Amino acid sequence: MALRVPQEQVPLVKKLLELPPTKVDEFIVALSAARPAFSTFKLAEEVRQHVGIPAPLLDGILRVVAGLYRTRDREGTTIESFVDVQVLNALKSANVFVDEDAIKSGWPKLRKFFVETLAMHRSVGTASKAGPILTQHERIFQGARIITDVRPVFHPDVEAVPDAAVVIHMLRITQRNNQGQHSDIFVAMDSNDIRSLRSTIDRAIKKEETIKSAMSKAQIECLDPEEIY
Repeated sequence: MALRVPQEQVPLVKKLLELPPTKVDEFIVALSAARPAFSTFKLAEEVRQHVGIPAPLLDGILRVVAGLYRTRDREGTTIESFVDVQVLNALKSANVFVDEDAIKSGWPKLRKFFVETLAMHRSVGTASKAGPILTQHERIFQGARIITDVRPVFHPDVEAVPDAAVVIHMLRITQRNNQGQHSDIFVAMDSNDIRSLRSTIDRAIKKEETIKSAMSKAQIECLDPEEIY
């Protein structure tokens, strides 16, 4: 399938074309120096401190680049080939250029930007792929709630006041699949189960801290996940 530029991204690319070359170079340098980030939103927070480009435009262009990065990464083609063929044809089809003269004057500028930014695996690559890698599962945790209730232990004579009761916890786990569809799982738990679950979670947190410490010593940065990417 041919690469297509989403309609909402066309104005962003046109505004990128309008930026002075010095601003584009400034953008490239800041991206190259940026640390690995979990998402383009986090990457944008760092980059916008060093470039004089309006935040909406900067954020939008980063999303454009991230989408292109993921596409090229899946296809495995060289960056130059991907940009010169697929990206250029997609921009032409989206009418980013008004005529052939606009292509001749504007394309070298865009080509330089895309070739250089798509080669930034540490910053652009990480921000483009971290979120999808984290969520590539059949079921993804979305949220949870515990509803606590009490159940009386009745006598054979149900009109008699009970002498005892038990406490029950209903754990509701909301999950989603890769198509964004949500569903709930309900699990009944008693007080022992609740404490066992808490112990399991505490253990998982300690294991995460150990892994992060080991990764830090190996100079590999463990990224903190965010709600969106």
